[in-house]
Amino acid sequence: MDLLRWISGHGQLISALTGVGMLMVWVIYLQVFISSYRRQLRATLLIARGVGDGLEARCFLSNMSSGPVYVQSVIITLETTDGTVIRPATDIQDGEGSPIERTRQGPLQPGDIRDIGSFRSLICHALEAADDDPEMVQAMVIEILGVYGSEDLPVGARRRFILTKTQGRIRLRGDTIETQQIRERRERRRLISELGRDQ
Repeated sequence: MDLLRWISGHGQLISALTGVGMLMVWVIYLQVFISSYRRQLRATLLIARGVGDGLEARCFLSNMSSGPVYVQSVIITLETTDGTVIRPATDIQDGEGSPIERTRQGPLQPGDIRDIGSFRSLICHALEAADDDPEMVQAMVIEILGVYGSEDLPVGARRRFILTKTQGRIRLRGDTIETQQIRERRERRRLISELGRDQ
């Protein structure tokens, strides 16, 4: 009885608190919806090693975005005992066939996967103009630069791989499980200068 009397005496307060509670629920729901929507709109590229753990393993690029990504450049960074070598590997060396088949450039549809070559071919490409021996390479970073939808800045992804030599054989493993997505505006502005390497 006392509870009913209290409720009837504080009806306006209860109504106001209910309204505030409903507003908070809707605000949280809207934030979750916007966050999910923005996540769907972001470009997501995956760089993975194919079967095997040697240099002959293939490097695969997958587009996990909701829209197509135009792959514009592939940049290879080699960490060697003598320093760092950075070189674009967008064009395929000694490629045969049409011009389209001799480049790693081009559109990648959602859910598609592209073989961008063996790790050995990517390393040799980067070392073509250097004096380093492939066995001096300690690690390599593969960086993909592209254009996505209505984005006004390039998008990108990178992954680092460690090379170790055991029993006369070079083995390769990812430094991290995931591919690092380049999403911060400051980093994406830096990609513009990286694209200049591939002109």
